[in-house]
Amino acid sequence: MSAPREQAALWYARMYNAAADHPQRAQFDAWLAADPRHSAEYRAFVELWGDFASTQRTEALAQVMEQNRQRRRRRLLQGGVLSVLLTVGSALGWQAHRYGPLELNLQTGIGERQIQHLRDGSELILDADTHLHLRYDTSQRQVELLRGEAIFSVARQPQRPFVIDSGLARVRVLGTRFVVNRLPDRLRVSVDHGQVQVDSLVHPGESVQLEAGQVAEVSADGRLQRLTRPASDAFAFQSGSLVFDQADLAEIAASLSRYHPSPLRAGAGTSPRISAVVQLADVEGFLQSLPRIVPVRLREEAGTTVLQPR
Repeated sequence: MSAPREQAALWYARMYNAAADHPQRAQFDAWLAADPRHSAEYRAFVELWGDFASTQRTEALAQVMEQNRQRRRRRLLQGGVLSVLLTVGSALGWQAHRYGPLELNLQTGIGERQIQHLRDGSELILDADTHLHLRYDTSQRQVELLRGEAIFSVARQPQRPFVIDSGLARVRVLGTRFVVNRLPDRLRVSVDHGQVQVDSLVHPGESVQLEAGQVAEVSADGRLQRLTRPASDAFAFQSGSLVFDQADLAEIAASLSRYHPSPLRAGAGTSPRISAVVQLADVEGFLQSLPRIVPVRLREEAGTTVLQPR
């Protein structure tokens, strides 16, 4: 696939049904105007998928397409029917590739993060010690989050929703960016932009709608609640830190275990609440300082470090 066609595919995935104030709109318009081949390749995807509403909203695209219509007609007349068949065949091949079946099993180890680019234009960023299974078919894009945490940047495809099952809840989206964090005793969903629906799998019919900046949590018994905390905290692991906001020891232990050579767990008793920013490069240093900050002691038990409330 040529560079302009690859770029057109990426832009189509990003701008499909995008709003006029999309943050990348100006960059998209500049790309269209930079080279006649850009608008021609993008036009192929627009015509194939029938995204005329998006075309109408993109004034720059309409102008560039009008300027290049005569050029395309001349090329078609000169190249004959064969060139048309080659263009259509290439577009149809890309369509089958983008919408065809896909199955992936993704895992990260302790202290390891992974970025996975998907052919529909979506992107996954797996936190450490995370395991998920991804399956695409023609009607749905489905992820089973078995363990850990991931950032999902989902390309918009209204005819094929993106669904995440995590045991306690099901998360449904069309196109957005958000984090799902599966902890041992809860599930947390934090939305950067777009809209997300979280459905309890334990209590059918119980759901919550989240928008940009909002956070919700599903407890071990399947109950949903909104949290008054910044959604941006959940994305901090990308830049090498973890942000805790009134976290209990169970959350601290589960989160730090992803970056610690030996597992951590919370001991029995009433947990103090802890707010801190932990640098992932110095998890051990934070653990050693914890008893000086809050009423907690560290003890070793069968290869596990226990955070024991005092």
